[in-house]
Amino acid sequence: MVSNPVSEFIKKAKQYLYEVRSELGKIIWPNKDKATKTTYVVVIFIILVTAFLGLIDMVFAKVFSYFFHI
Repeated sequence: MVSNPVSEFIKKAKQYLYEVRSELGKIIWPNKDKATKTTYVVVIFIILVTAFLGLIDMVFAKVFSYFFHI
């Protein structure tokens, strides 16, 4: 007998969601203080990298405009 594709999909979706819930239970979540400190580190790092890349972009723009008279 051929199984119904819709019921197979529902069965597989239920199994997937059960496994996702099981895996989420294994995660050790950080406390609020640790999450806040980590967020600050990430934001500061992004600001520094953005400033560095902006500076490099300005330098290359000046060099190329010197050579190519743009």
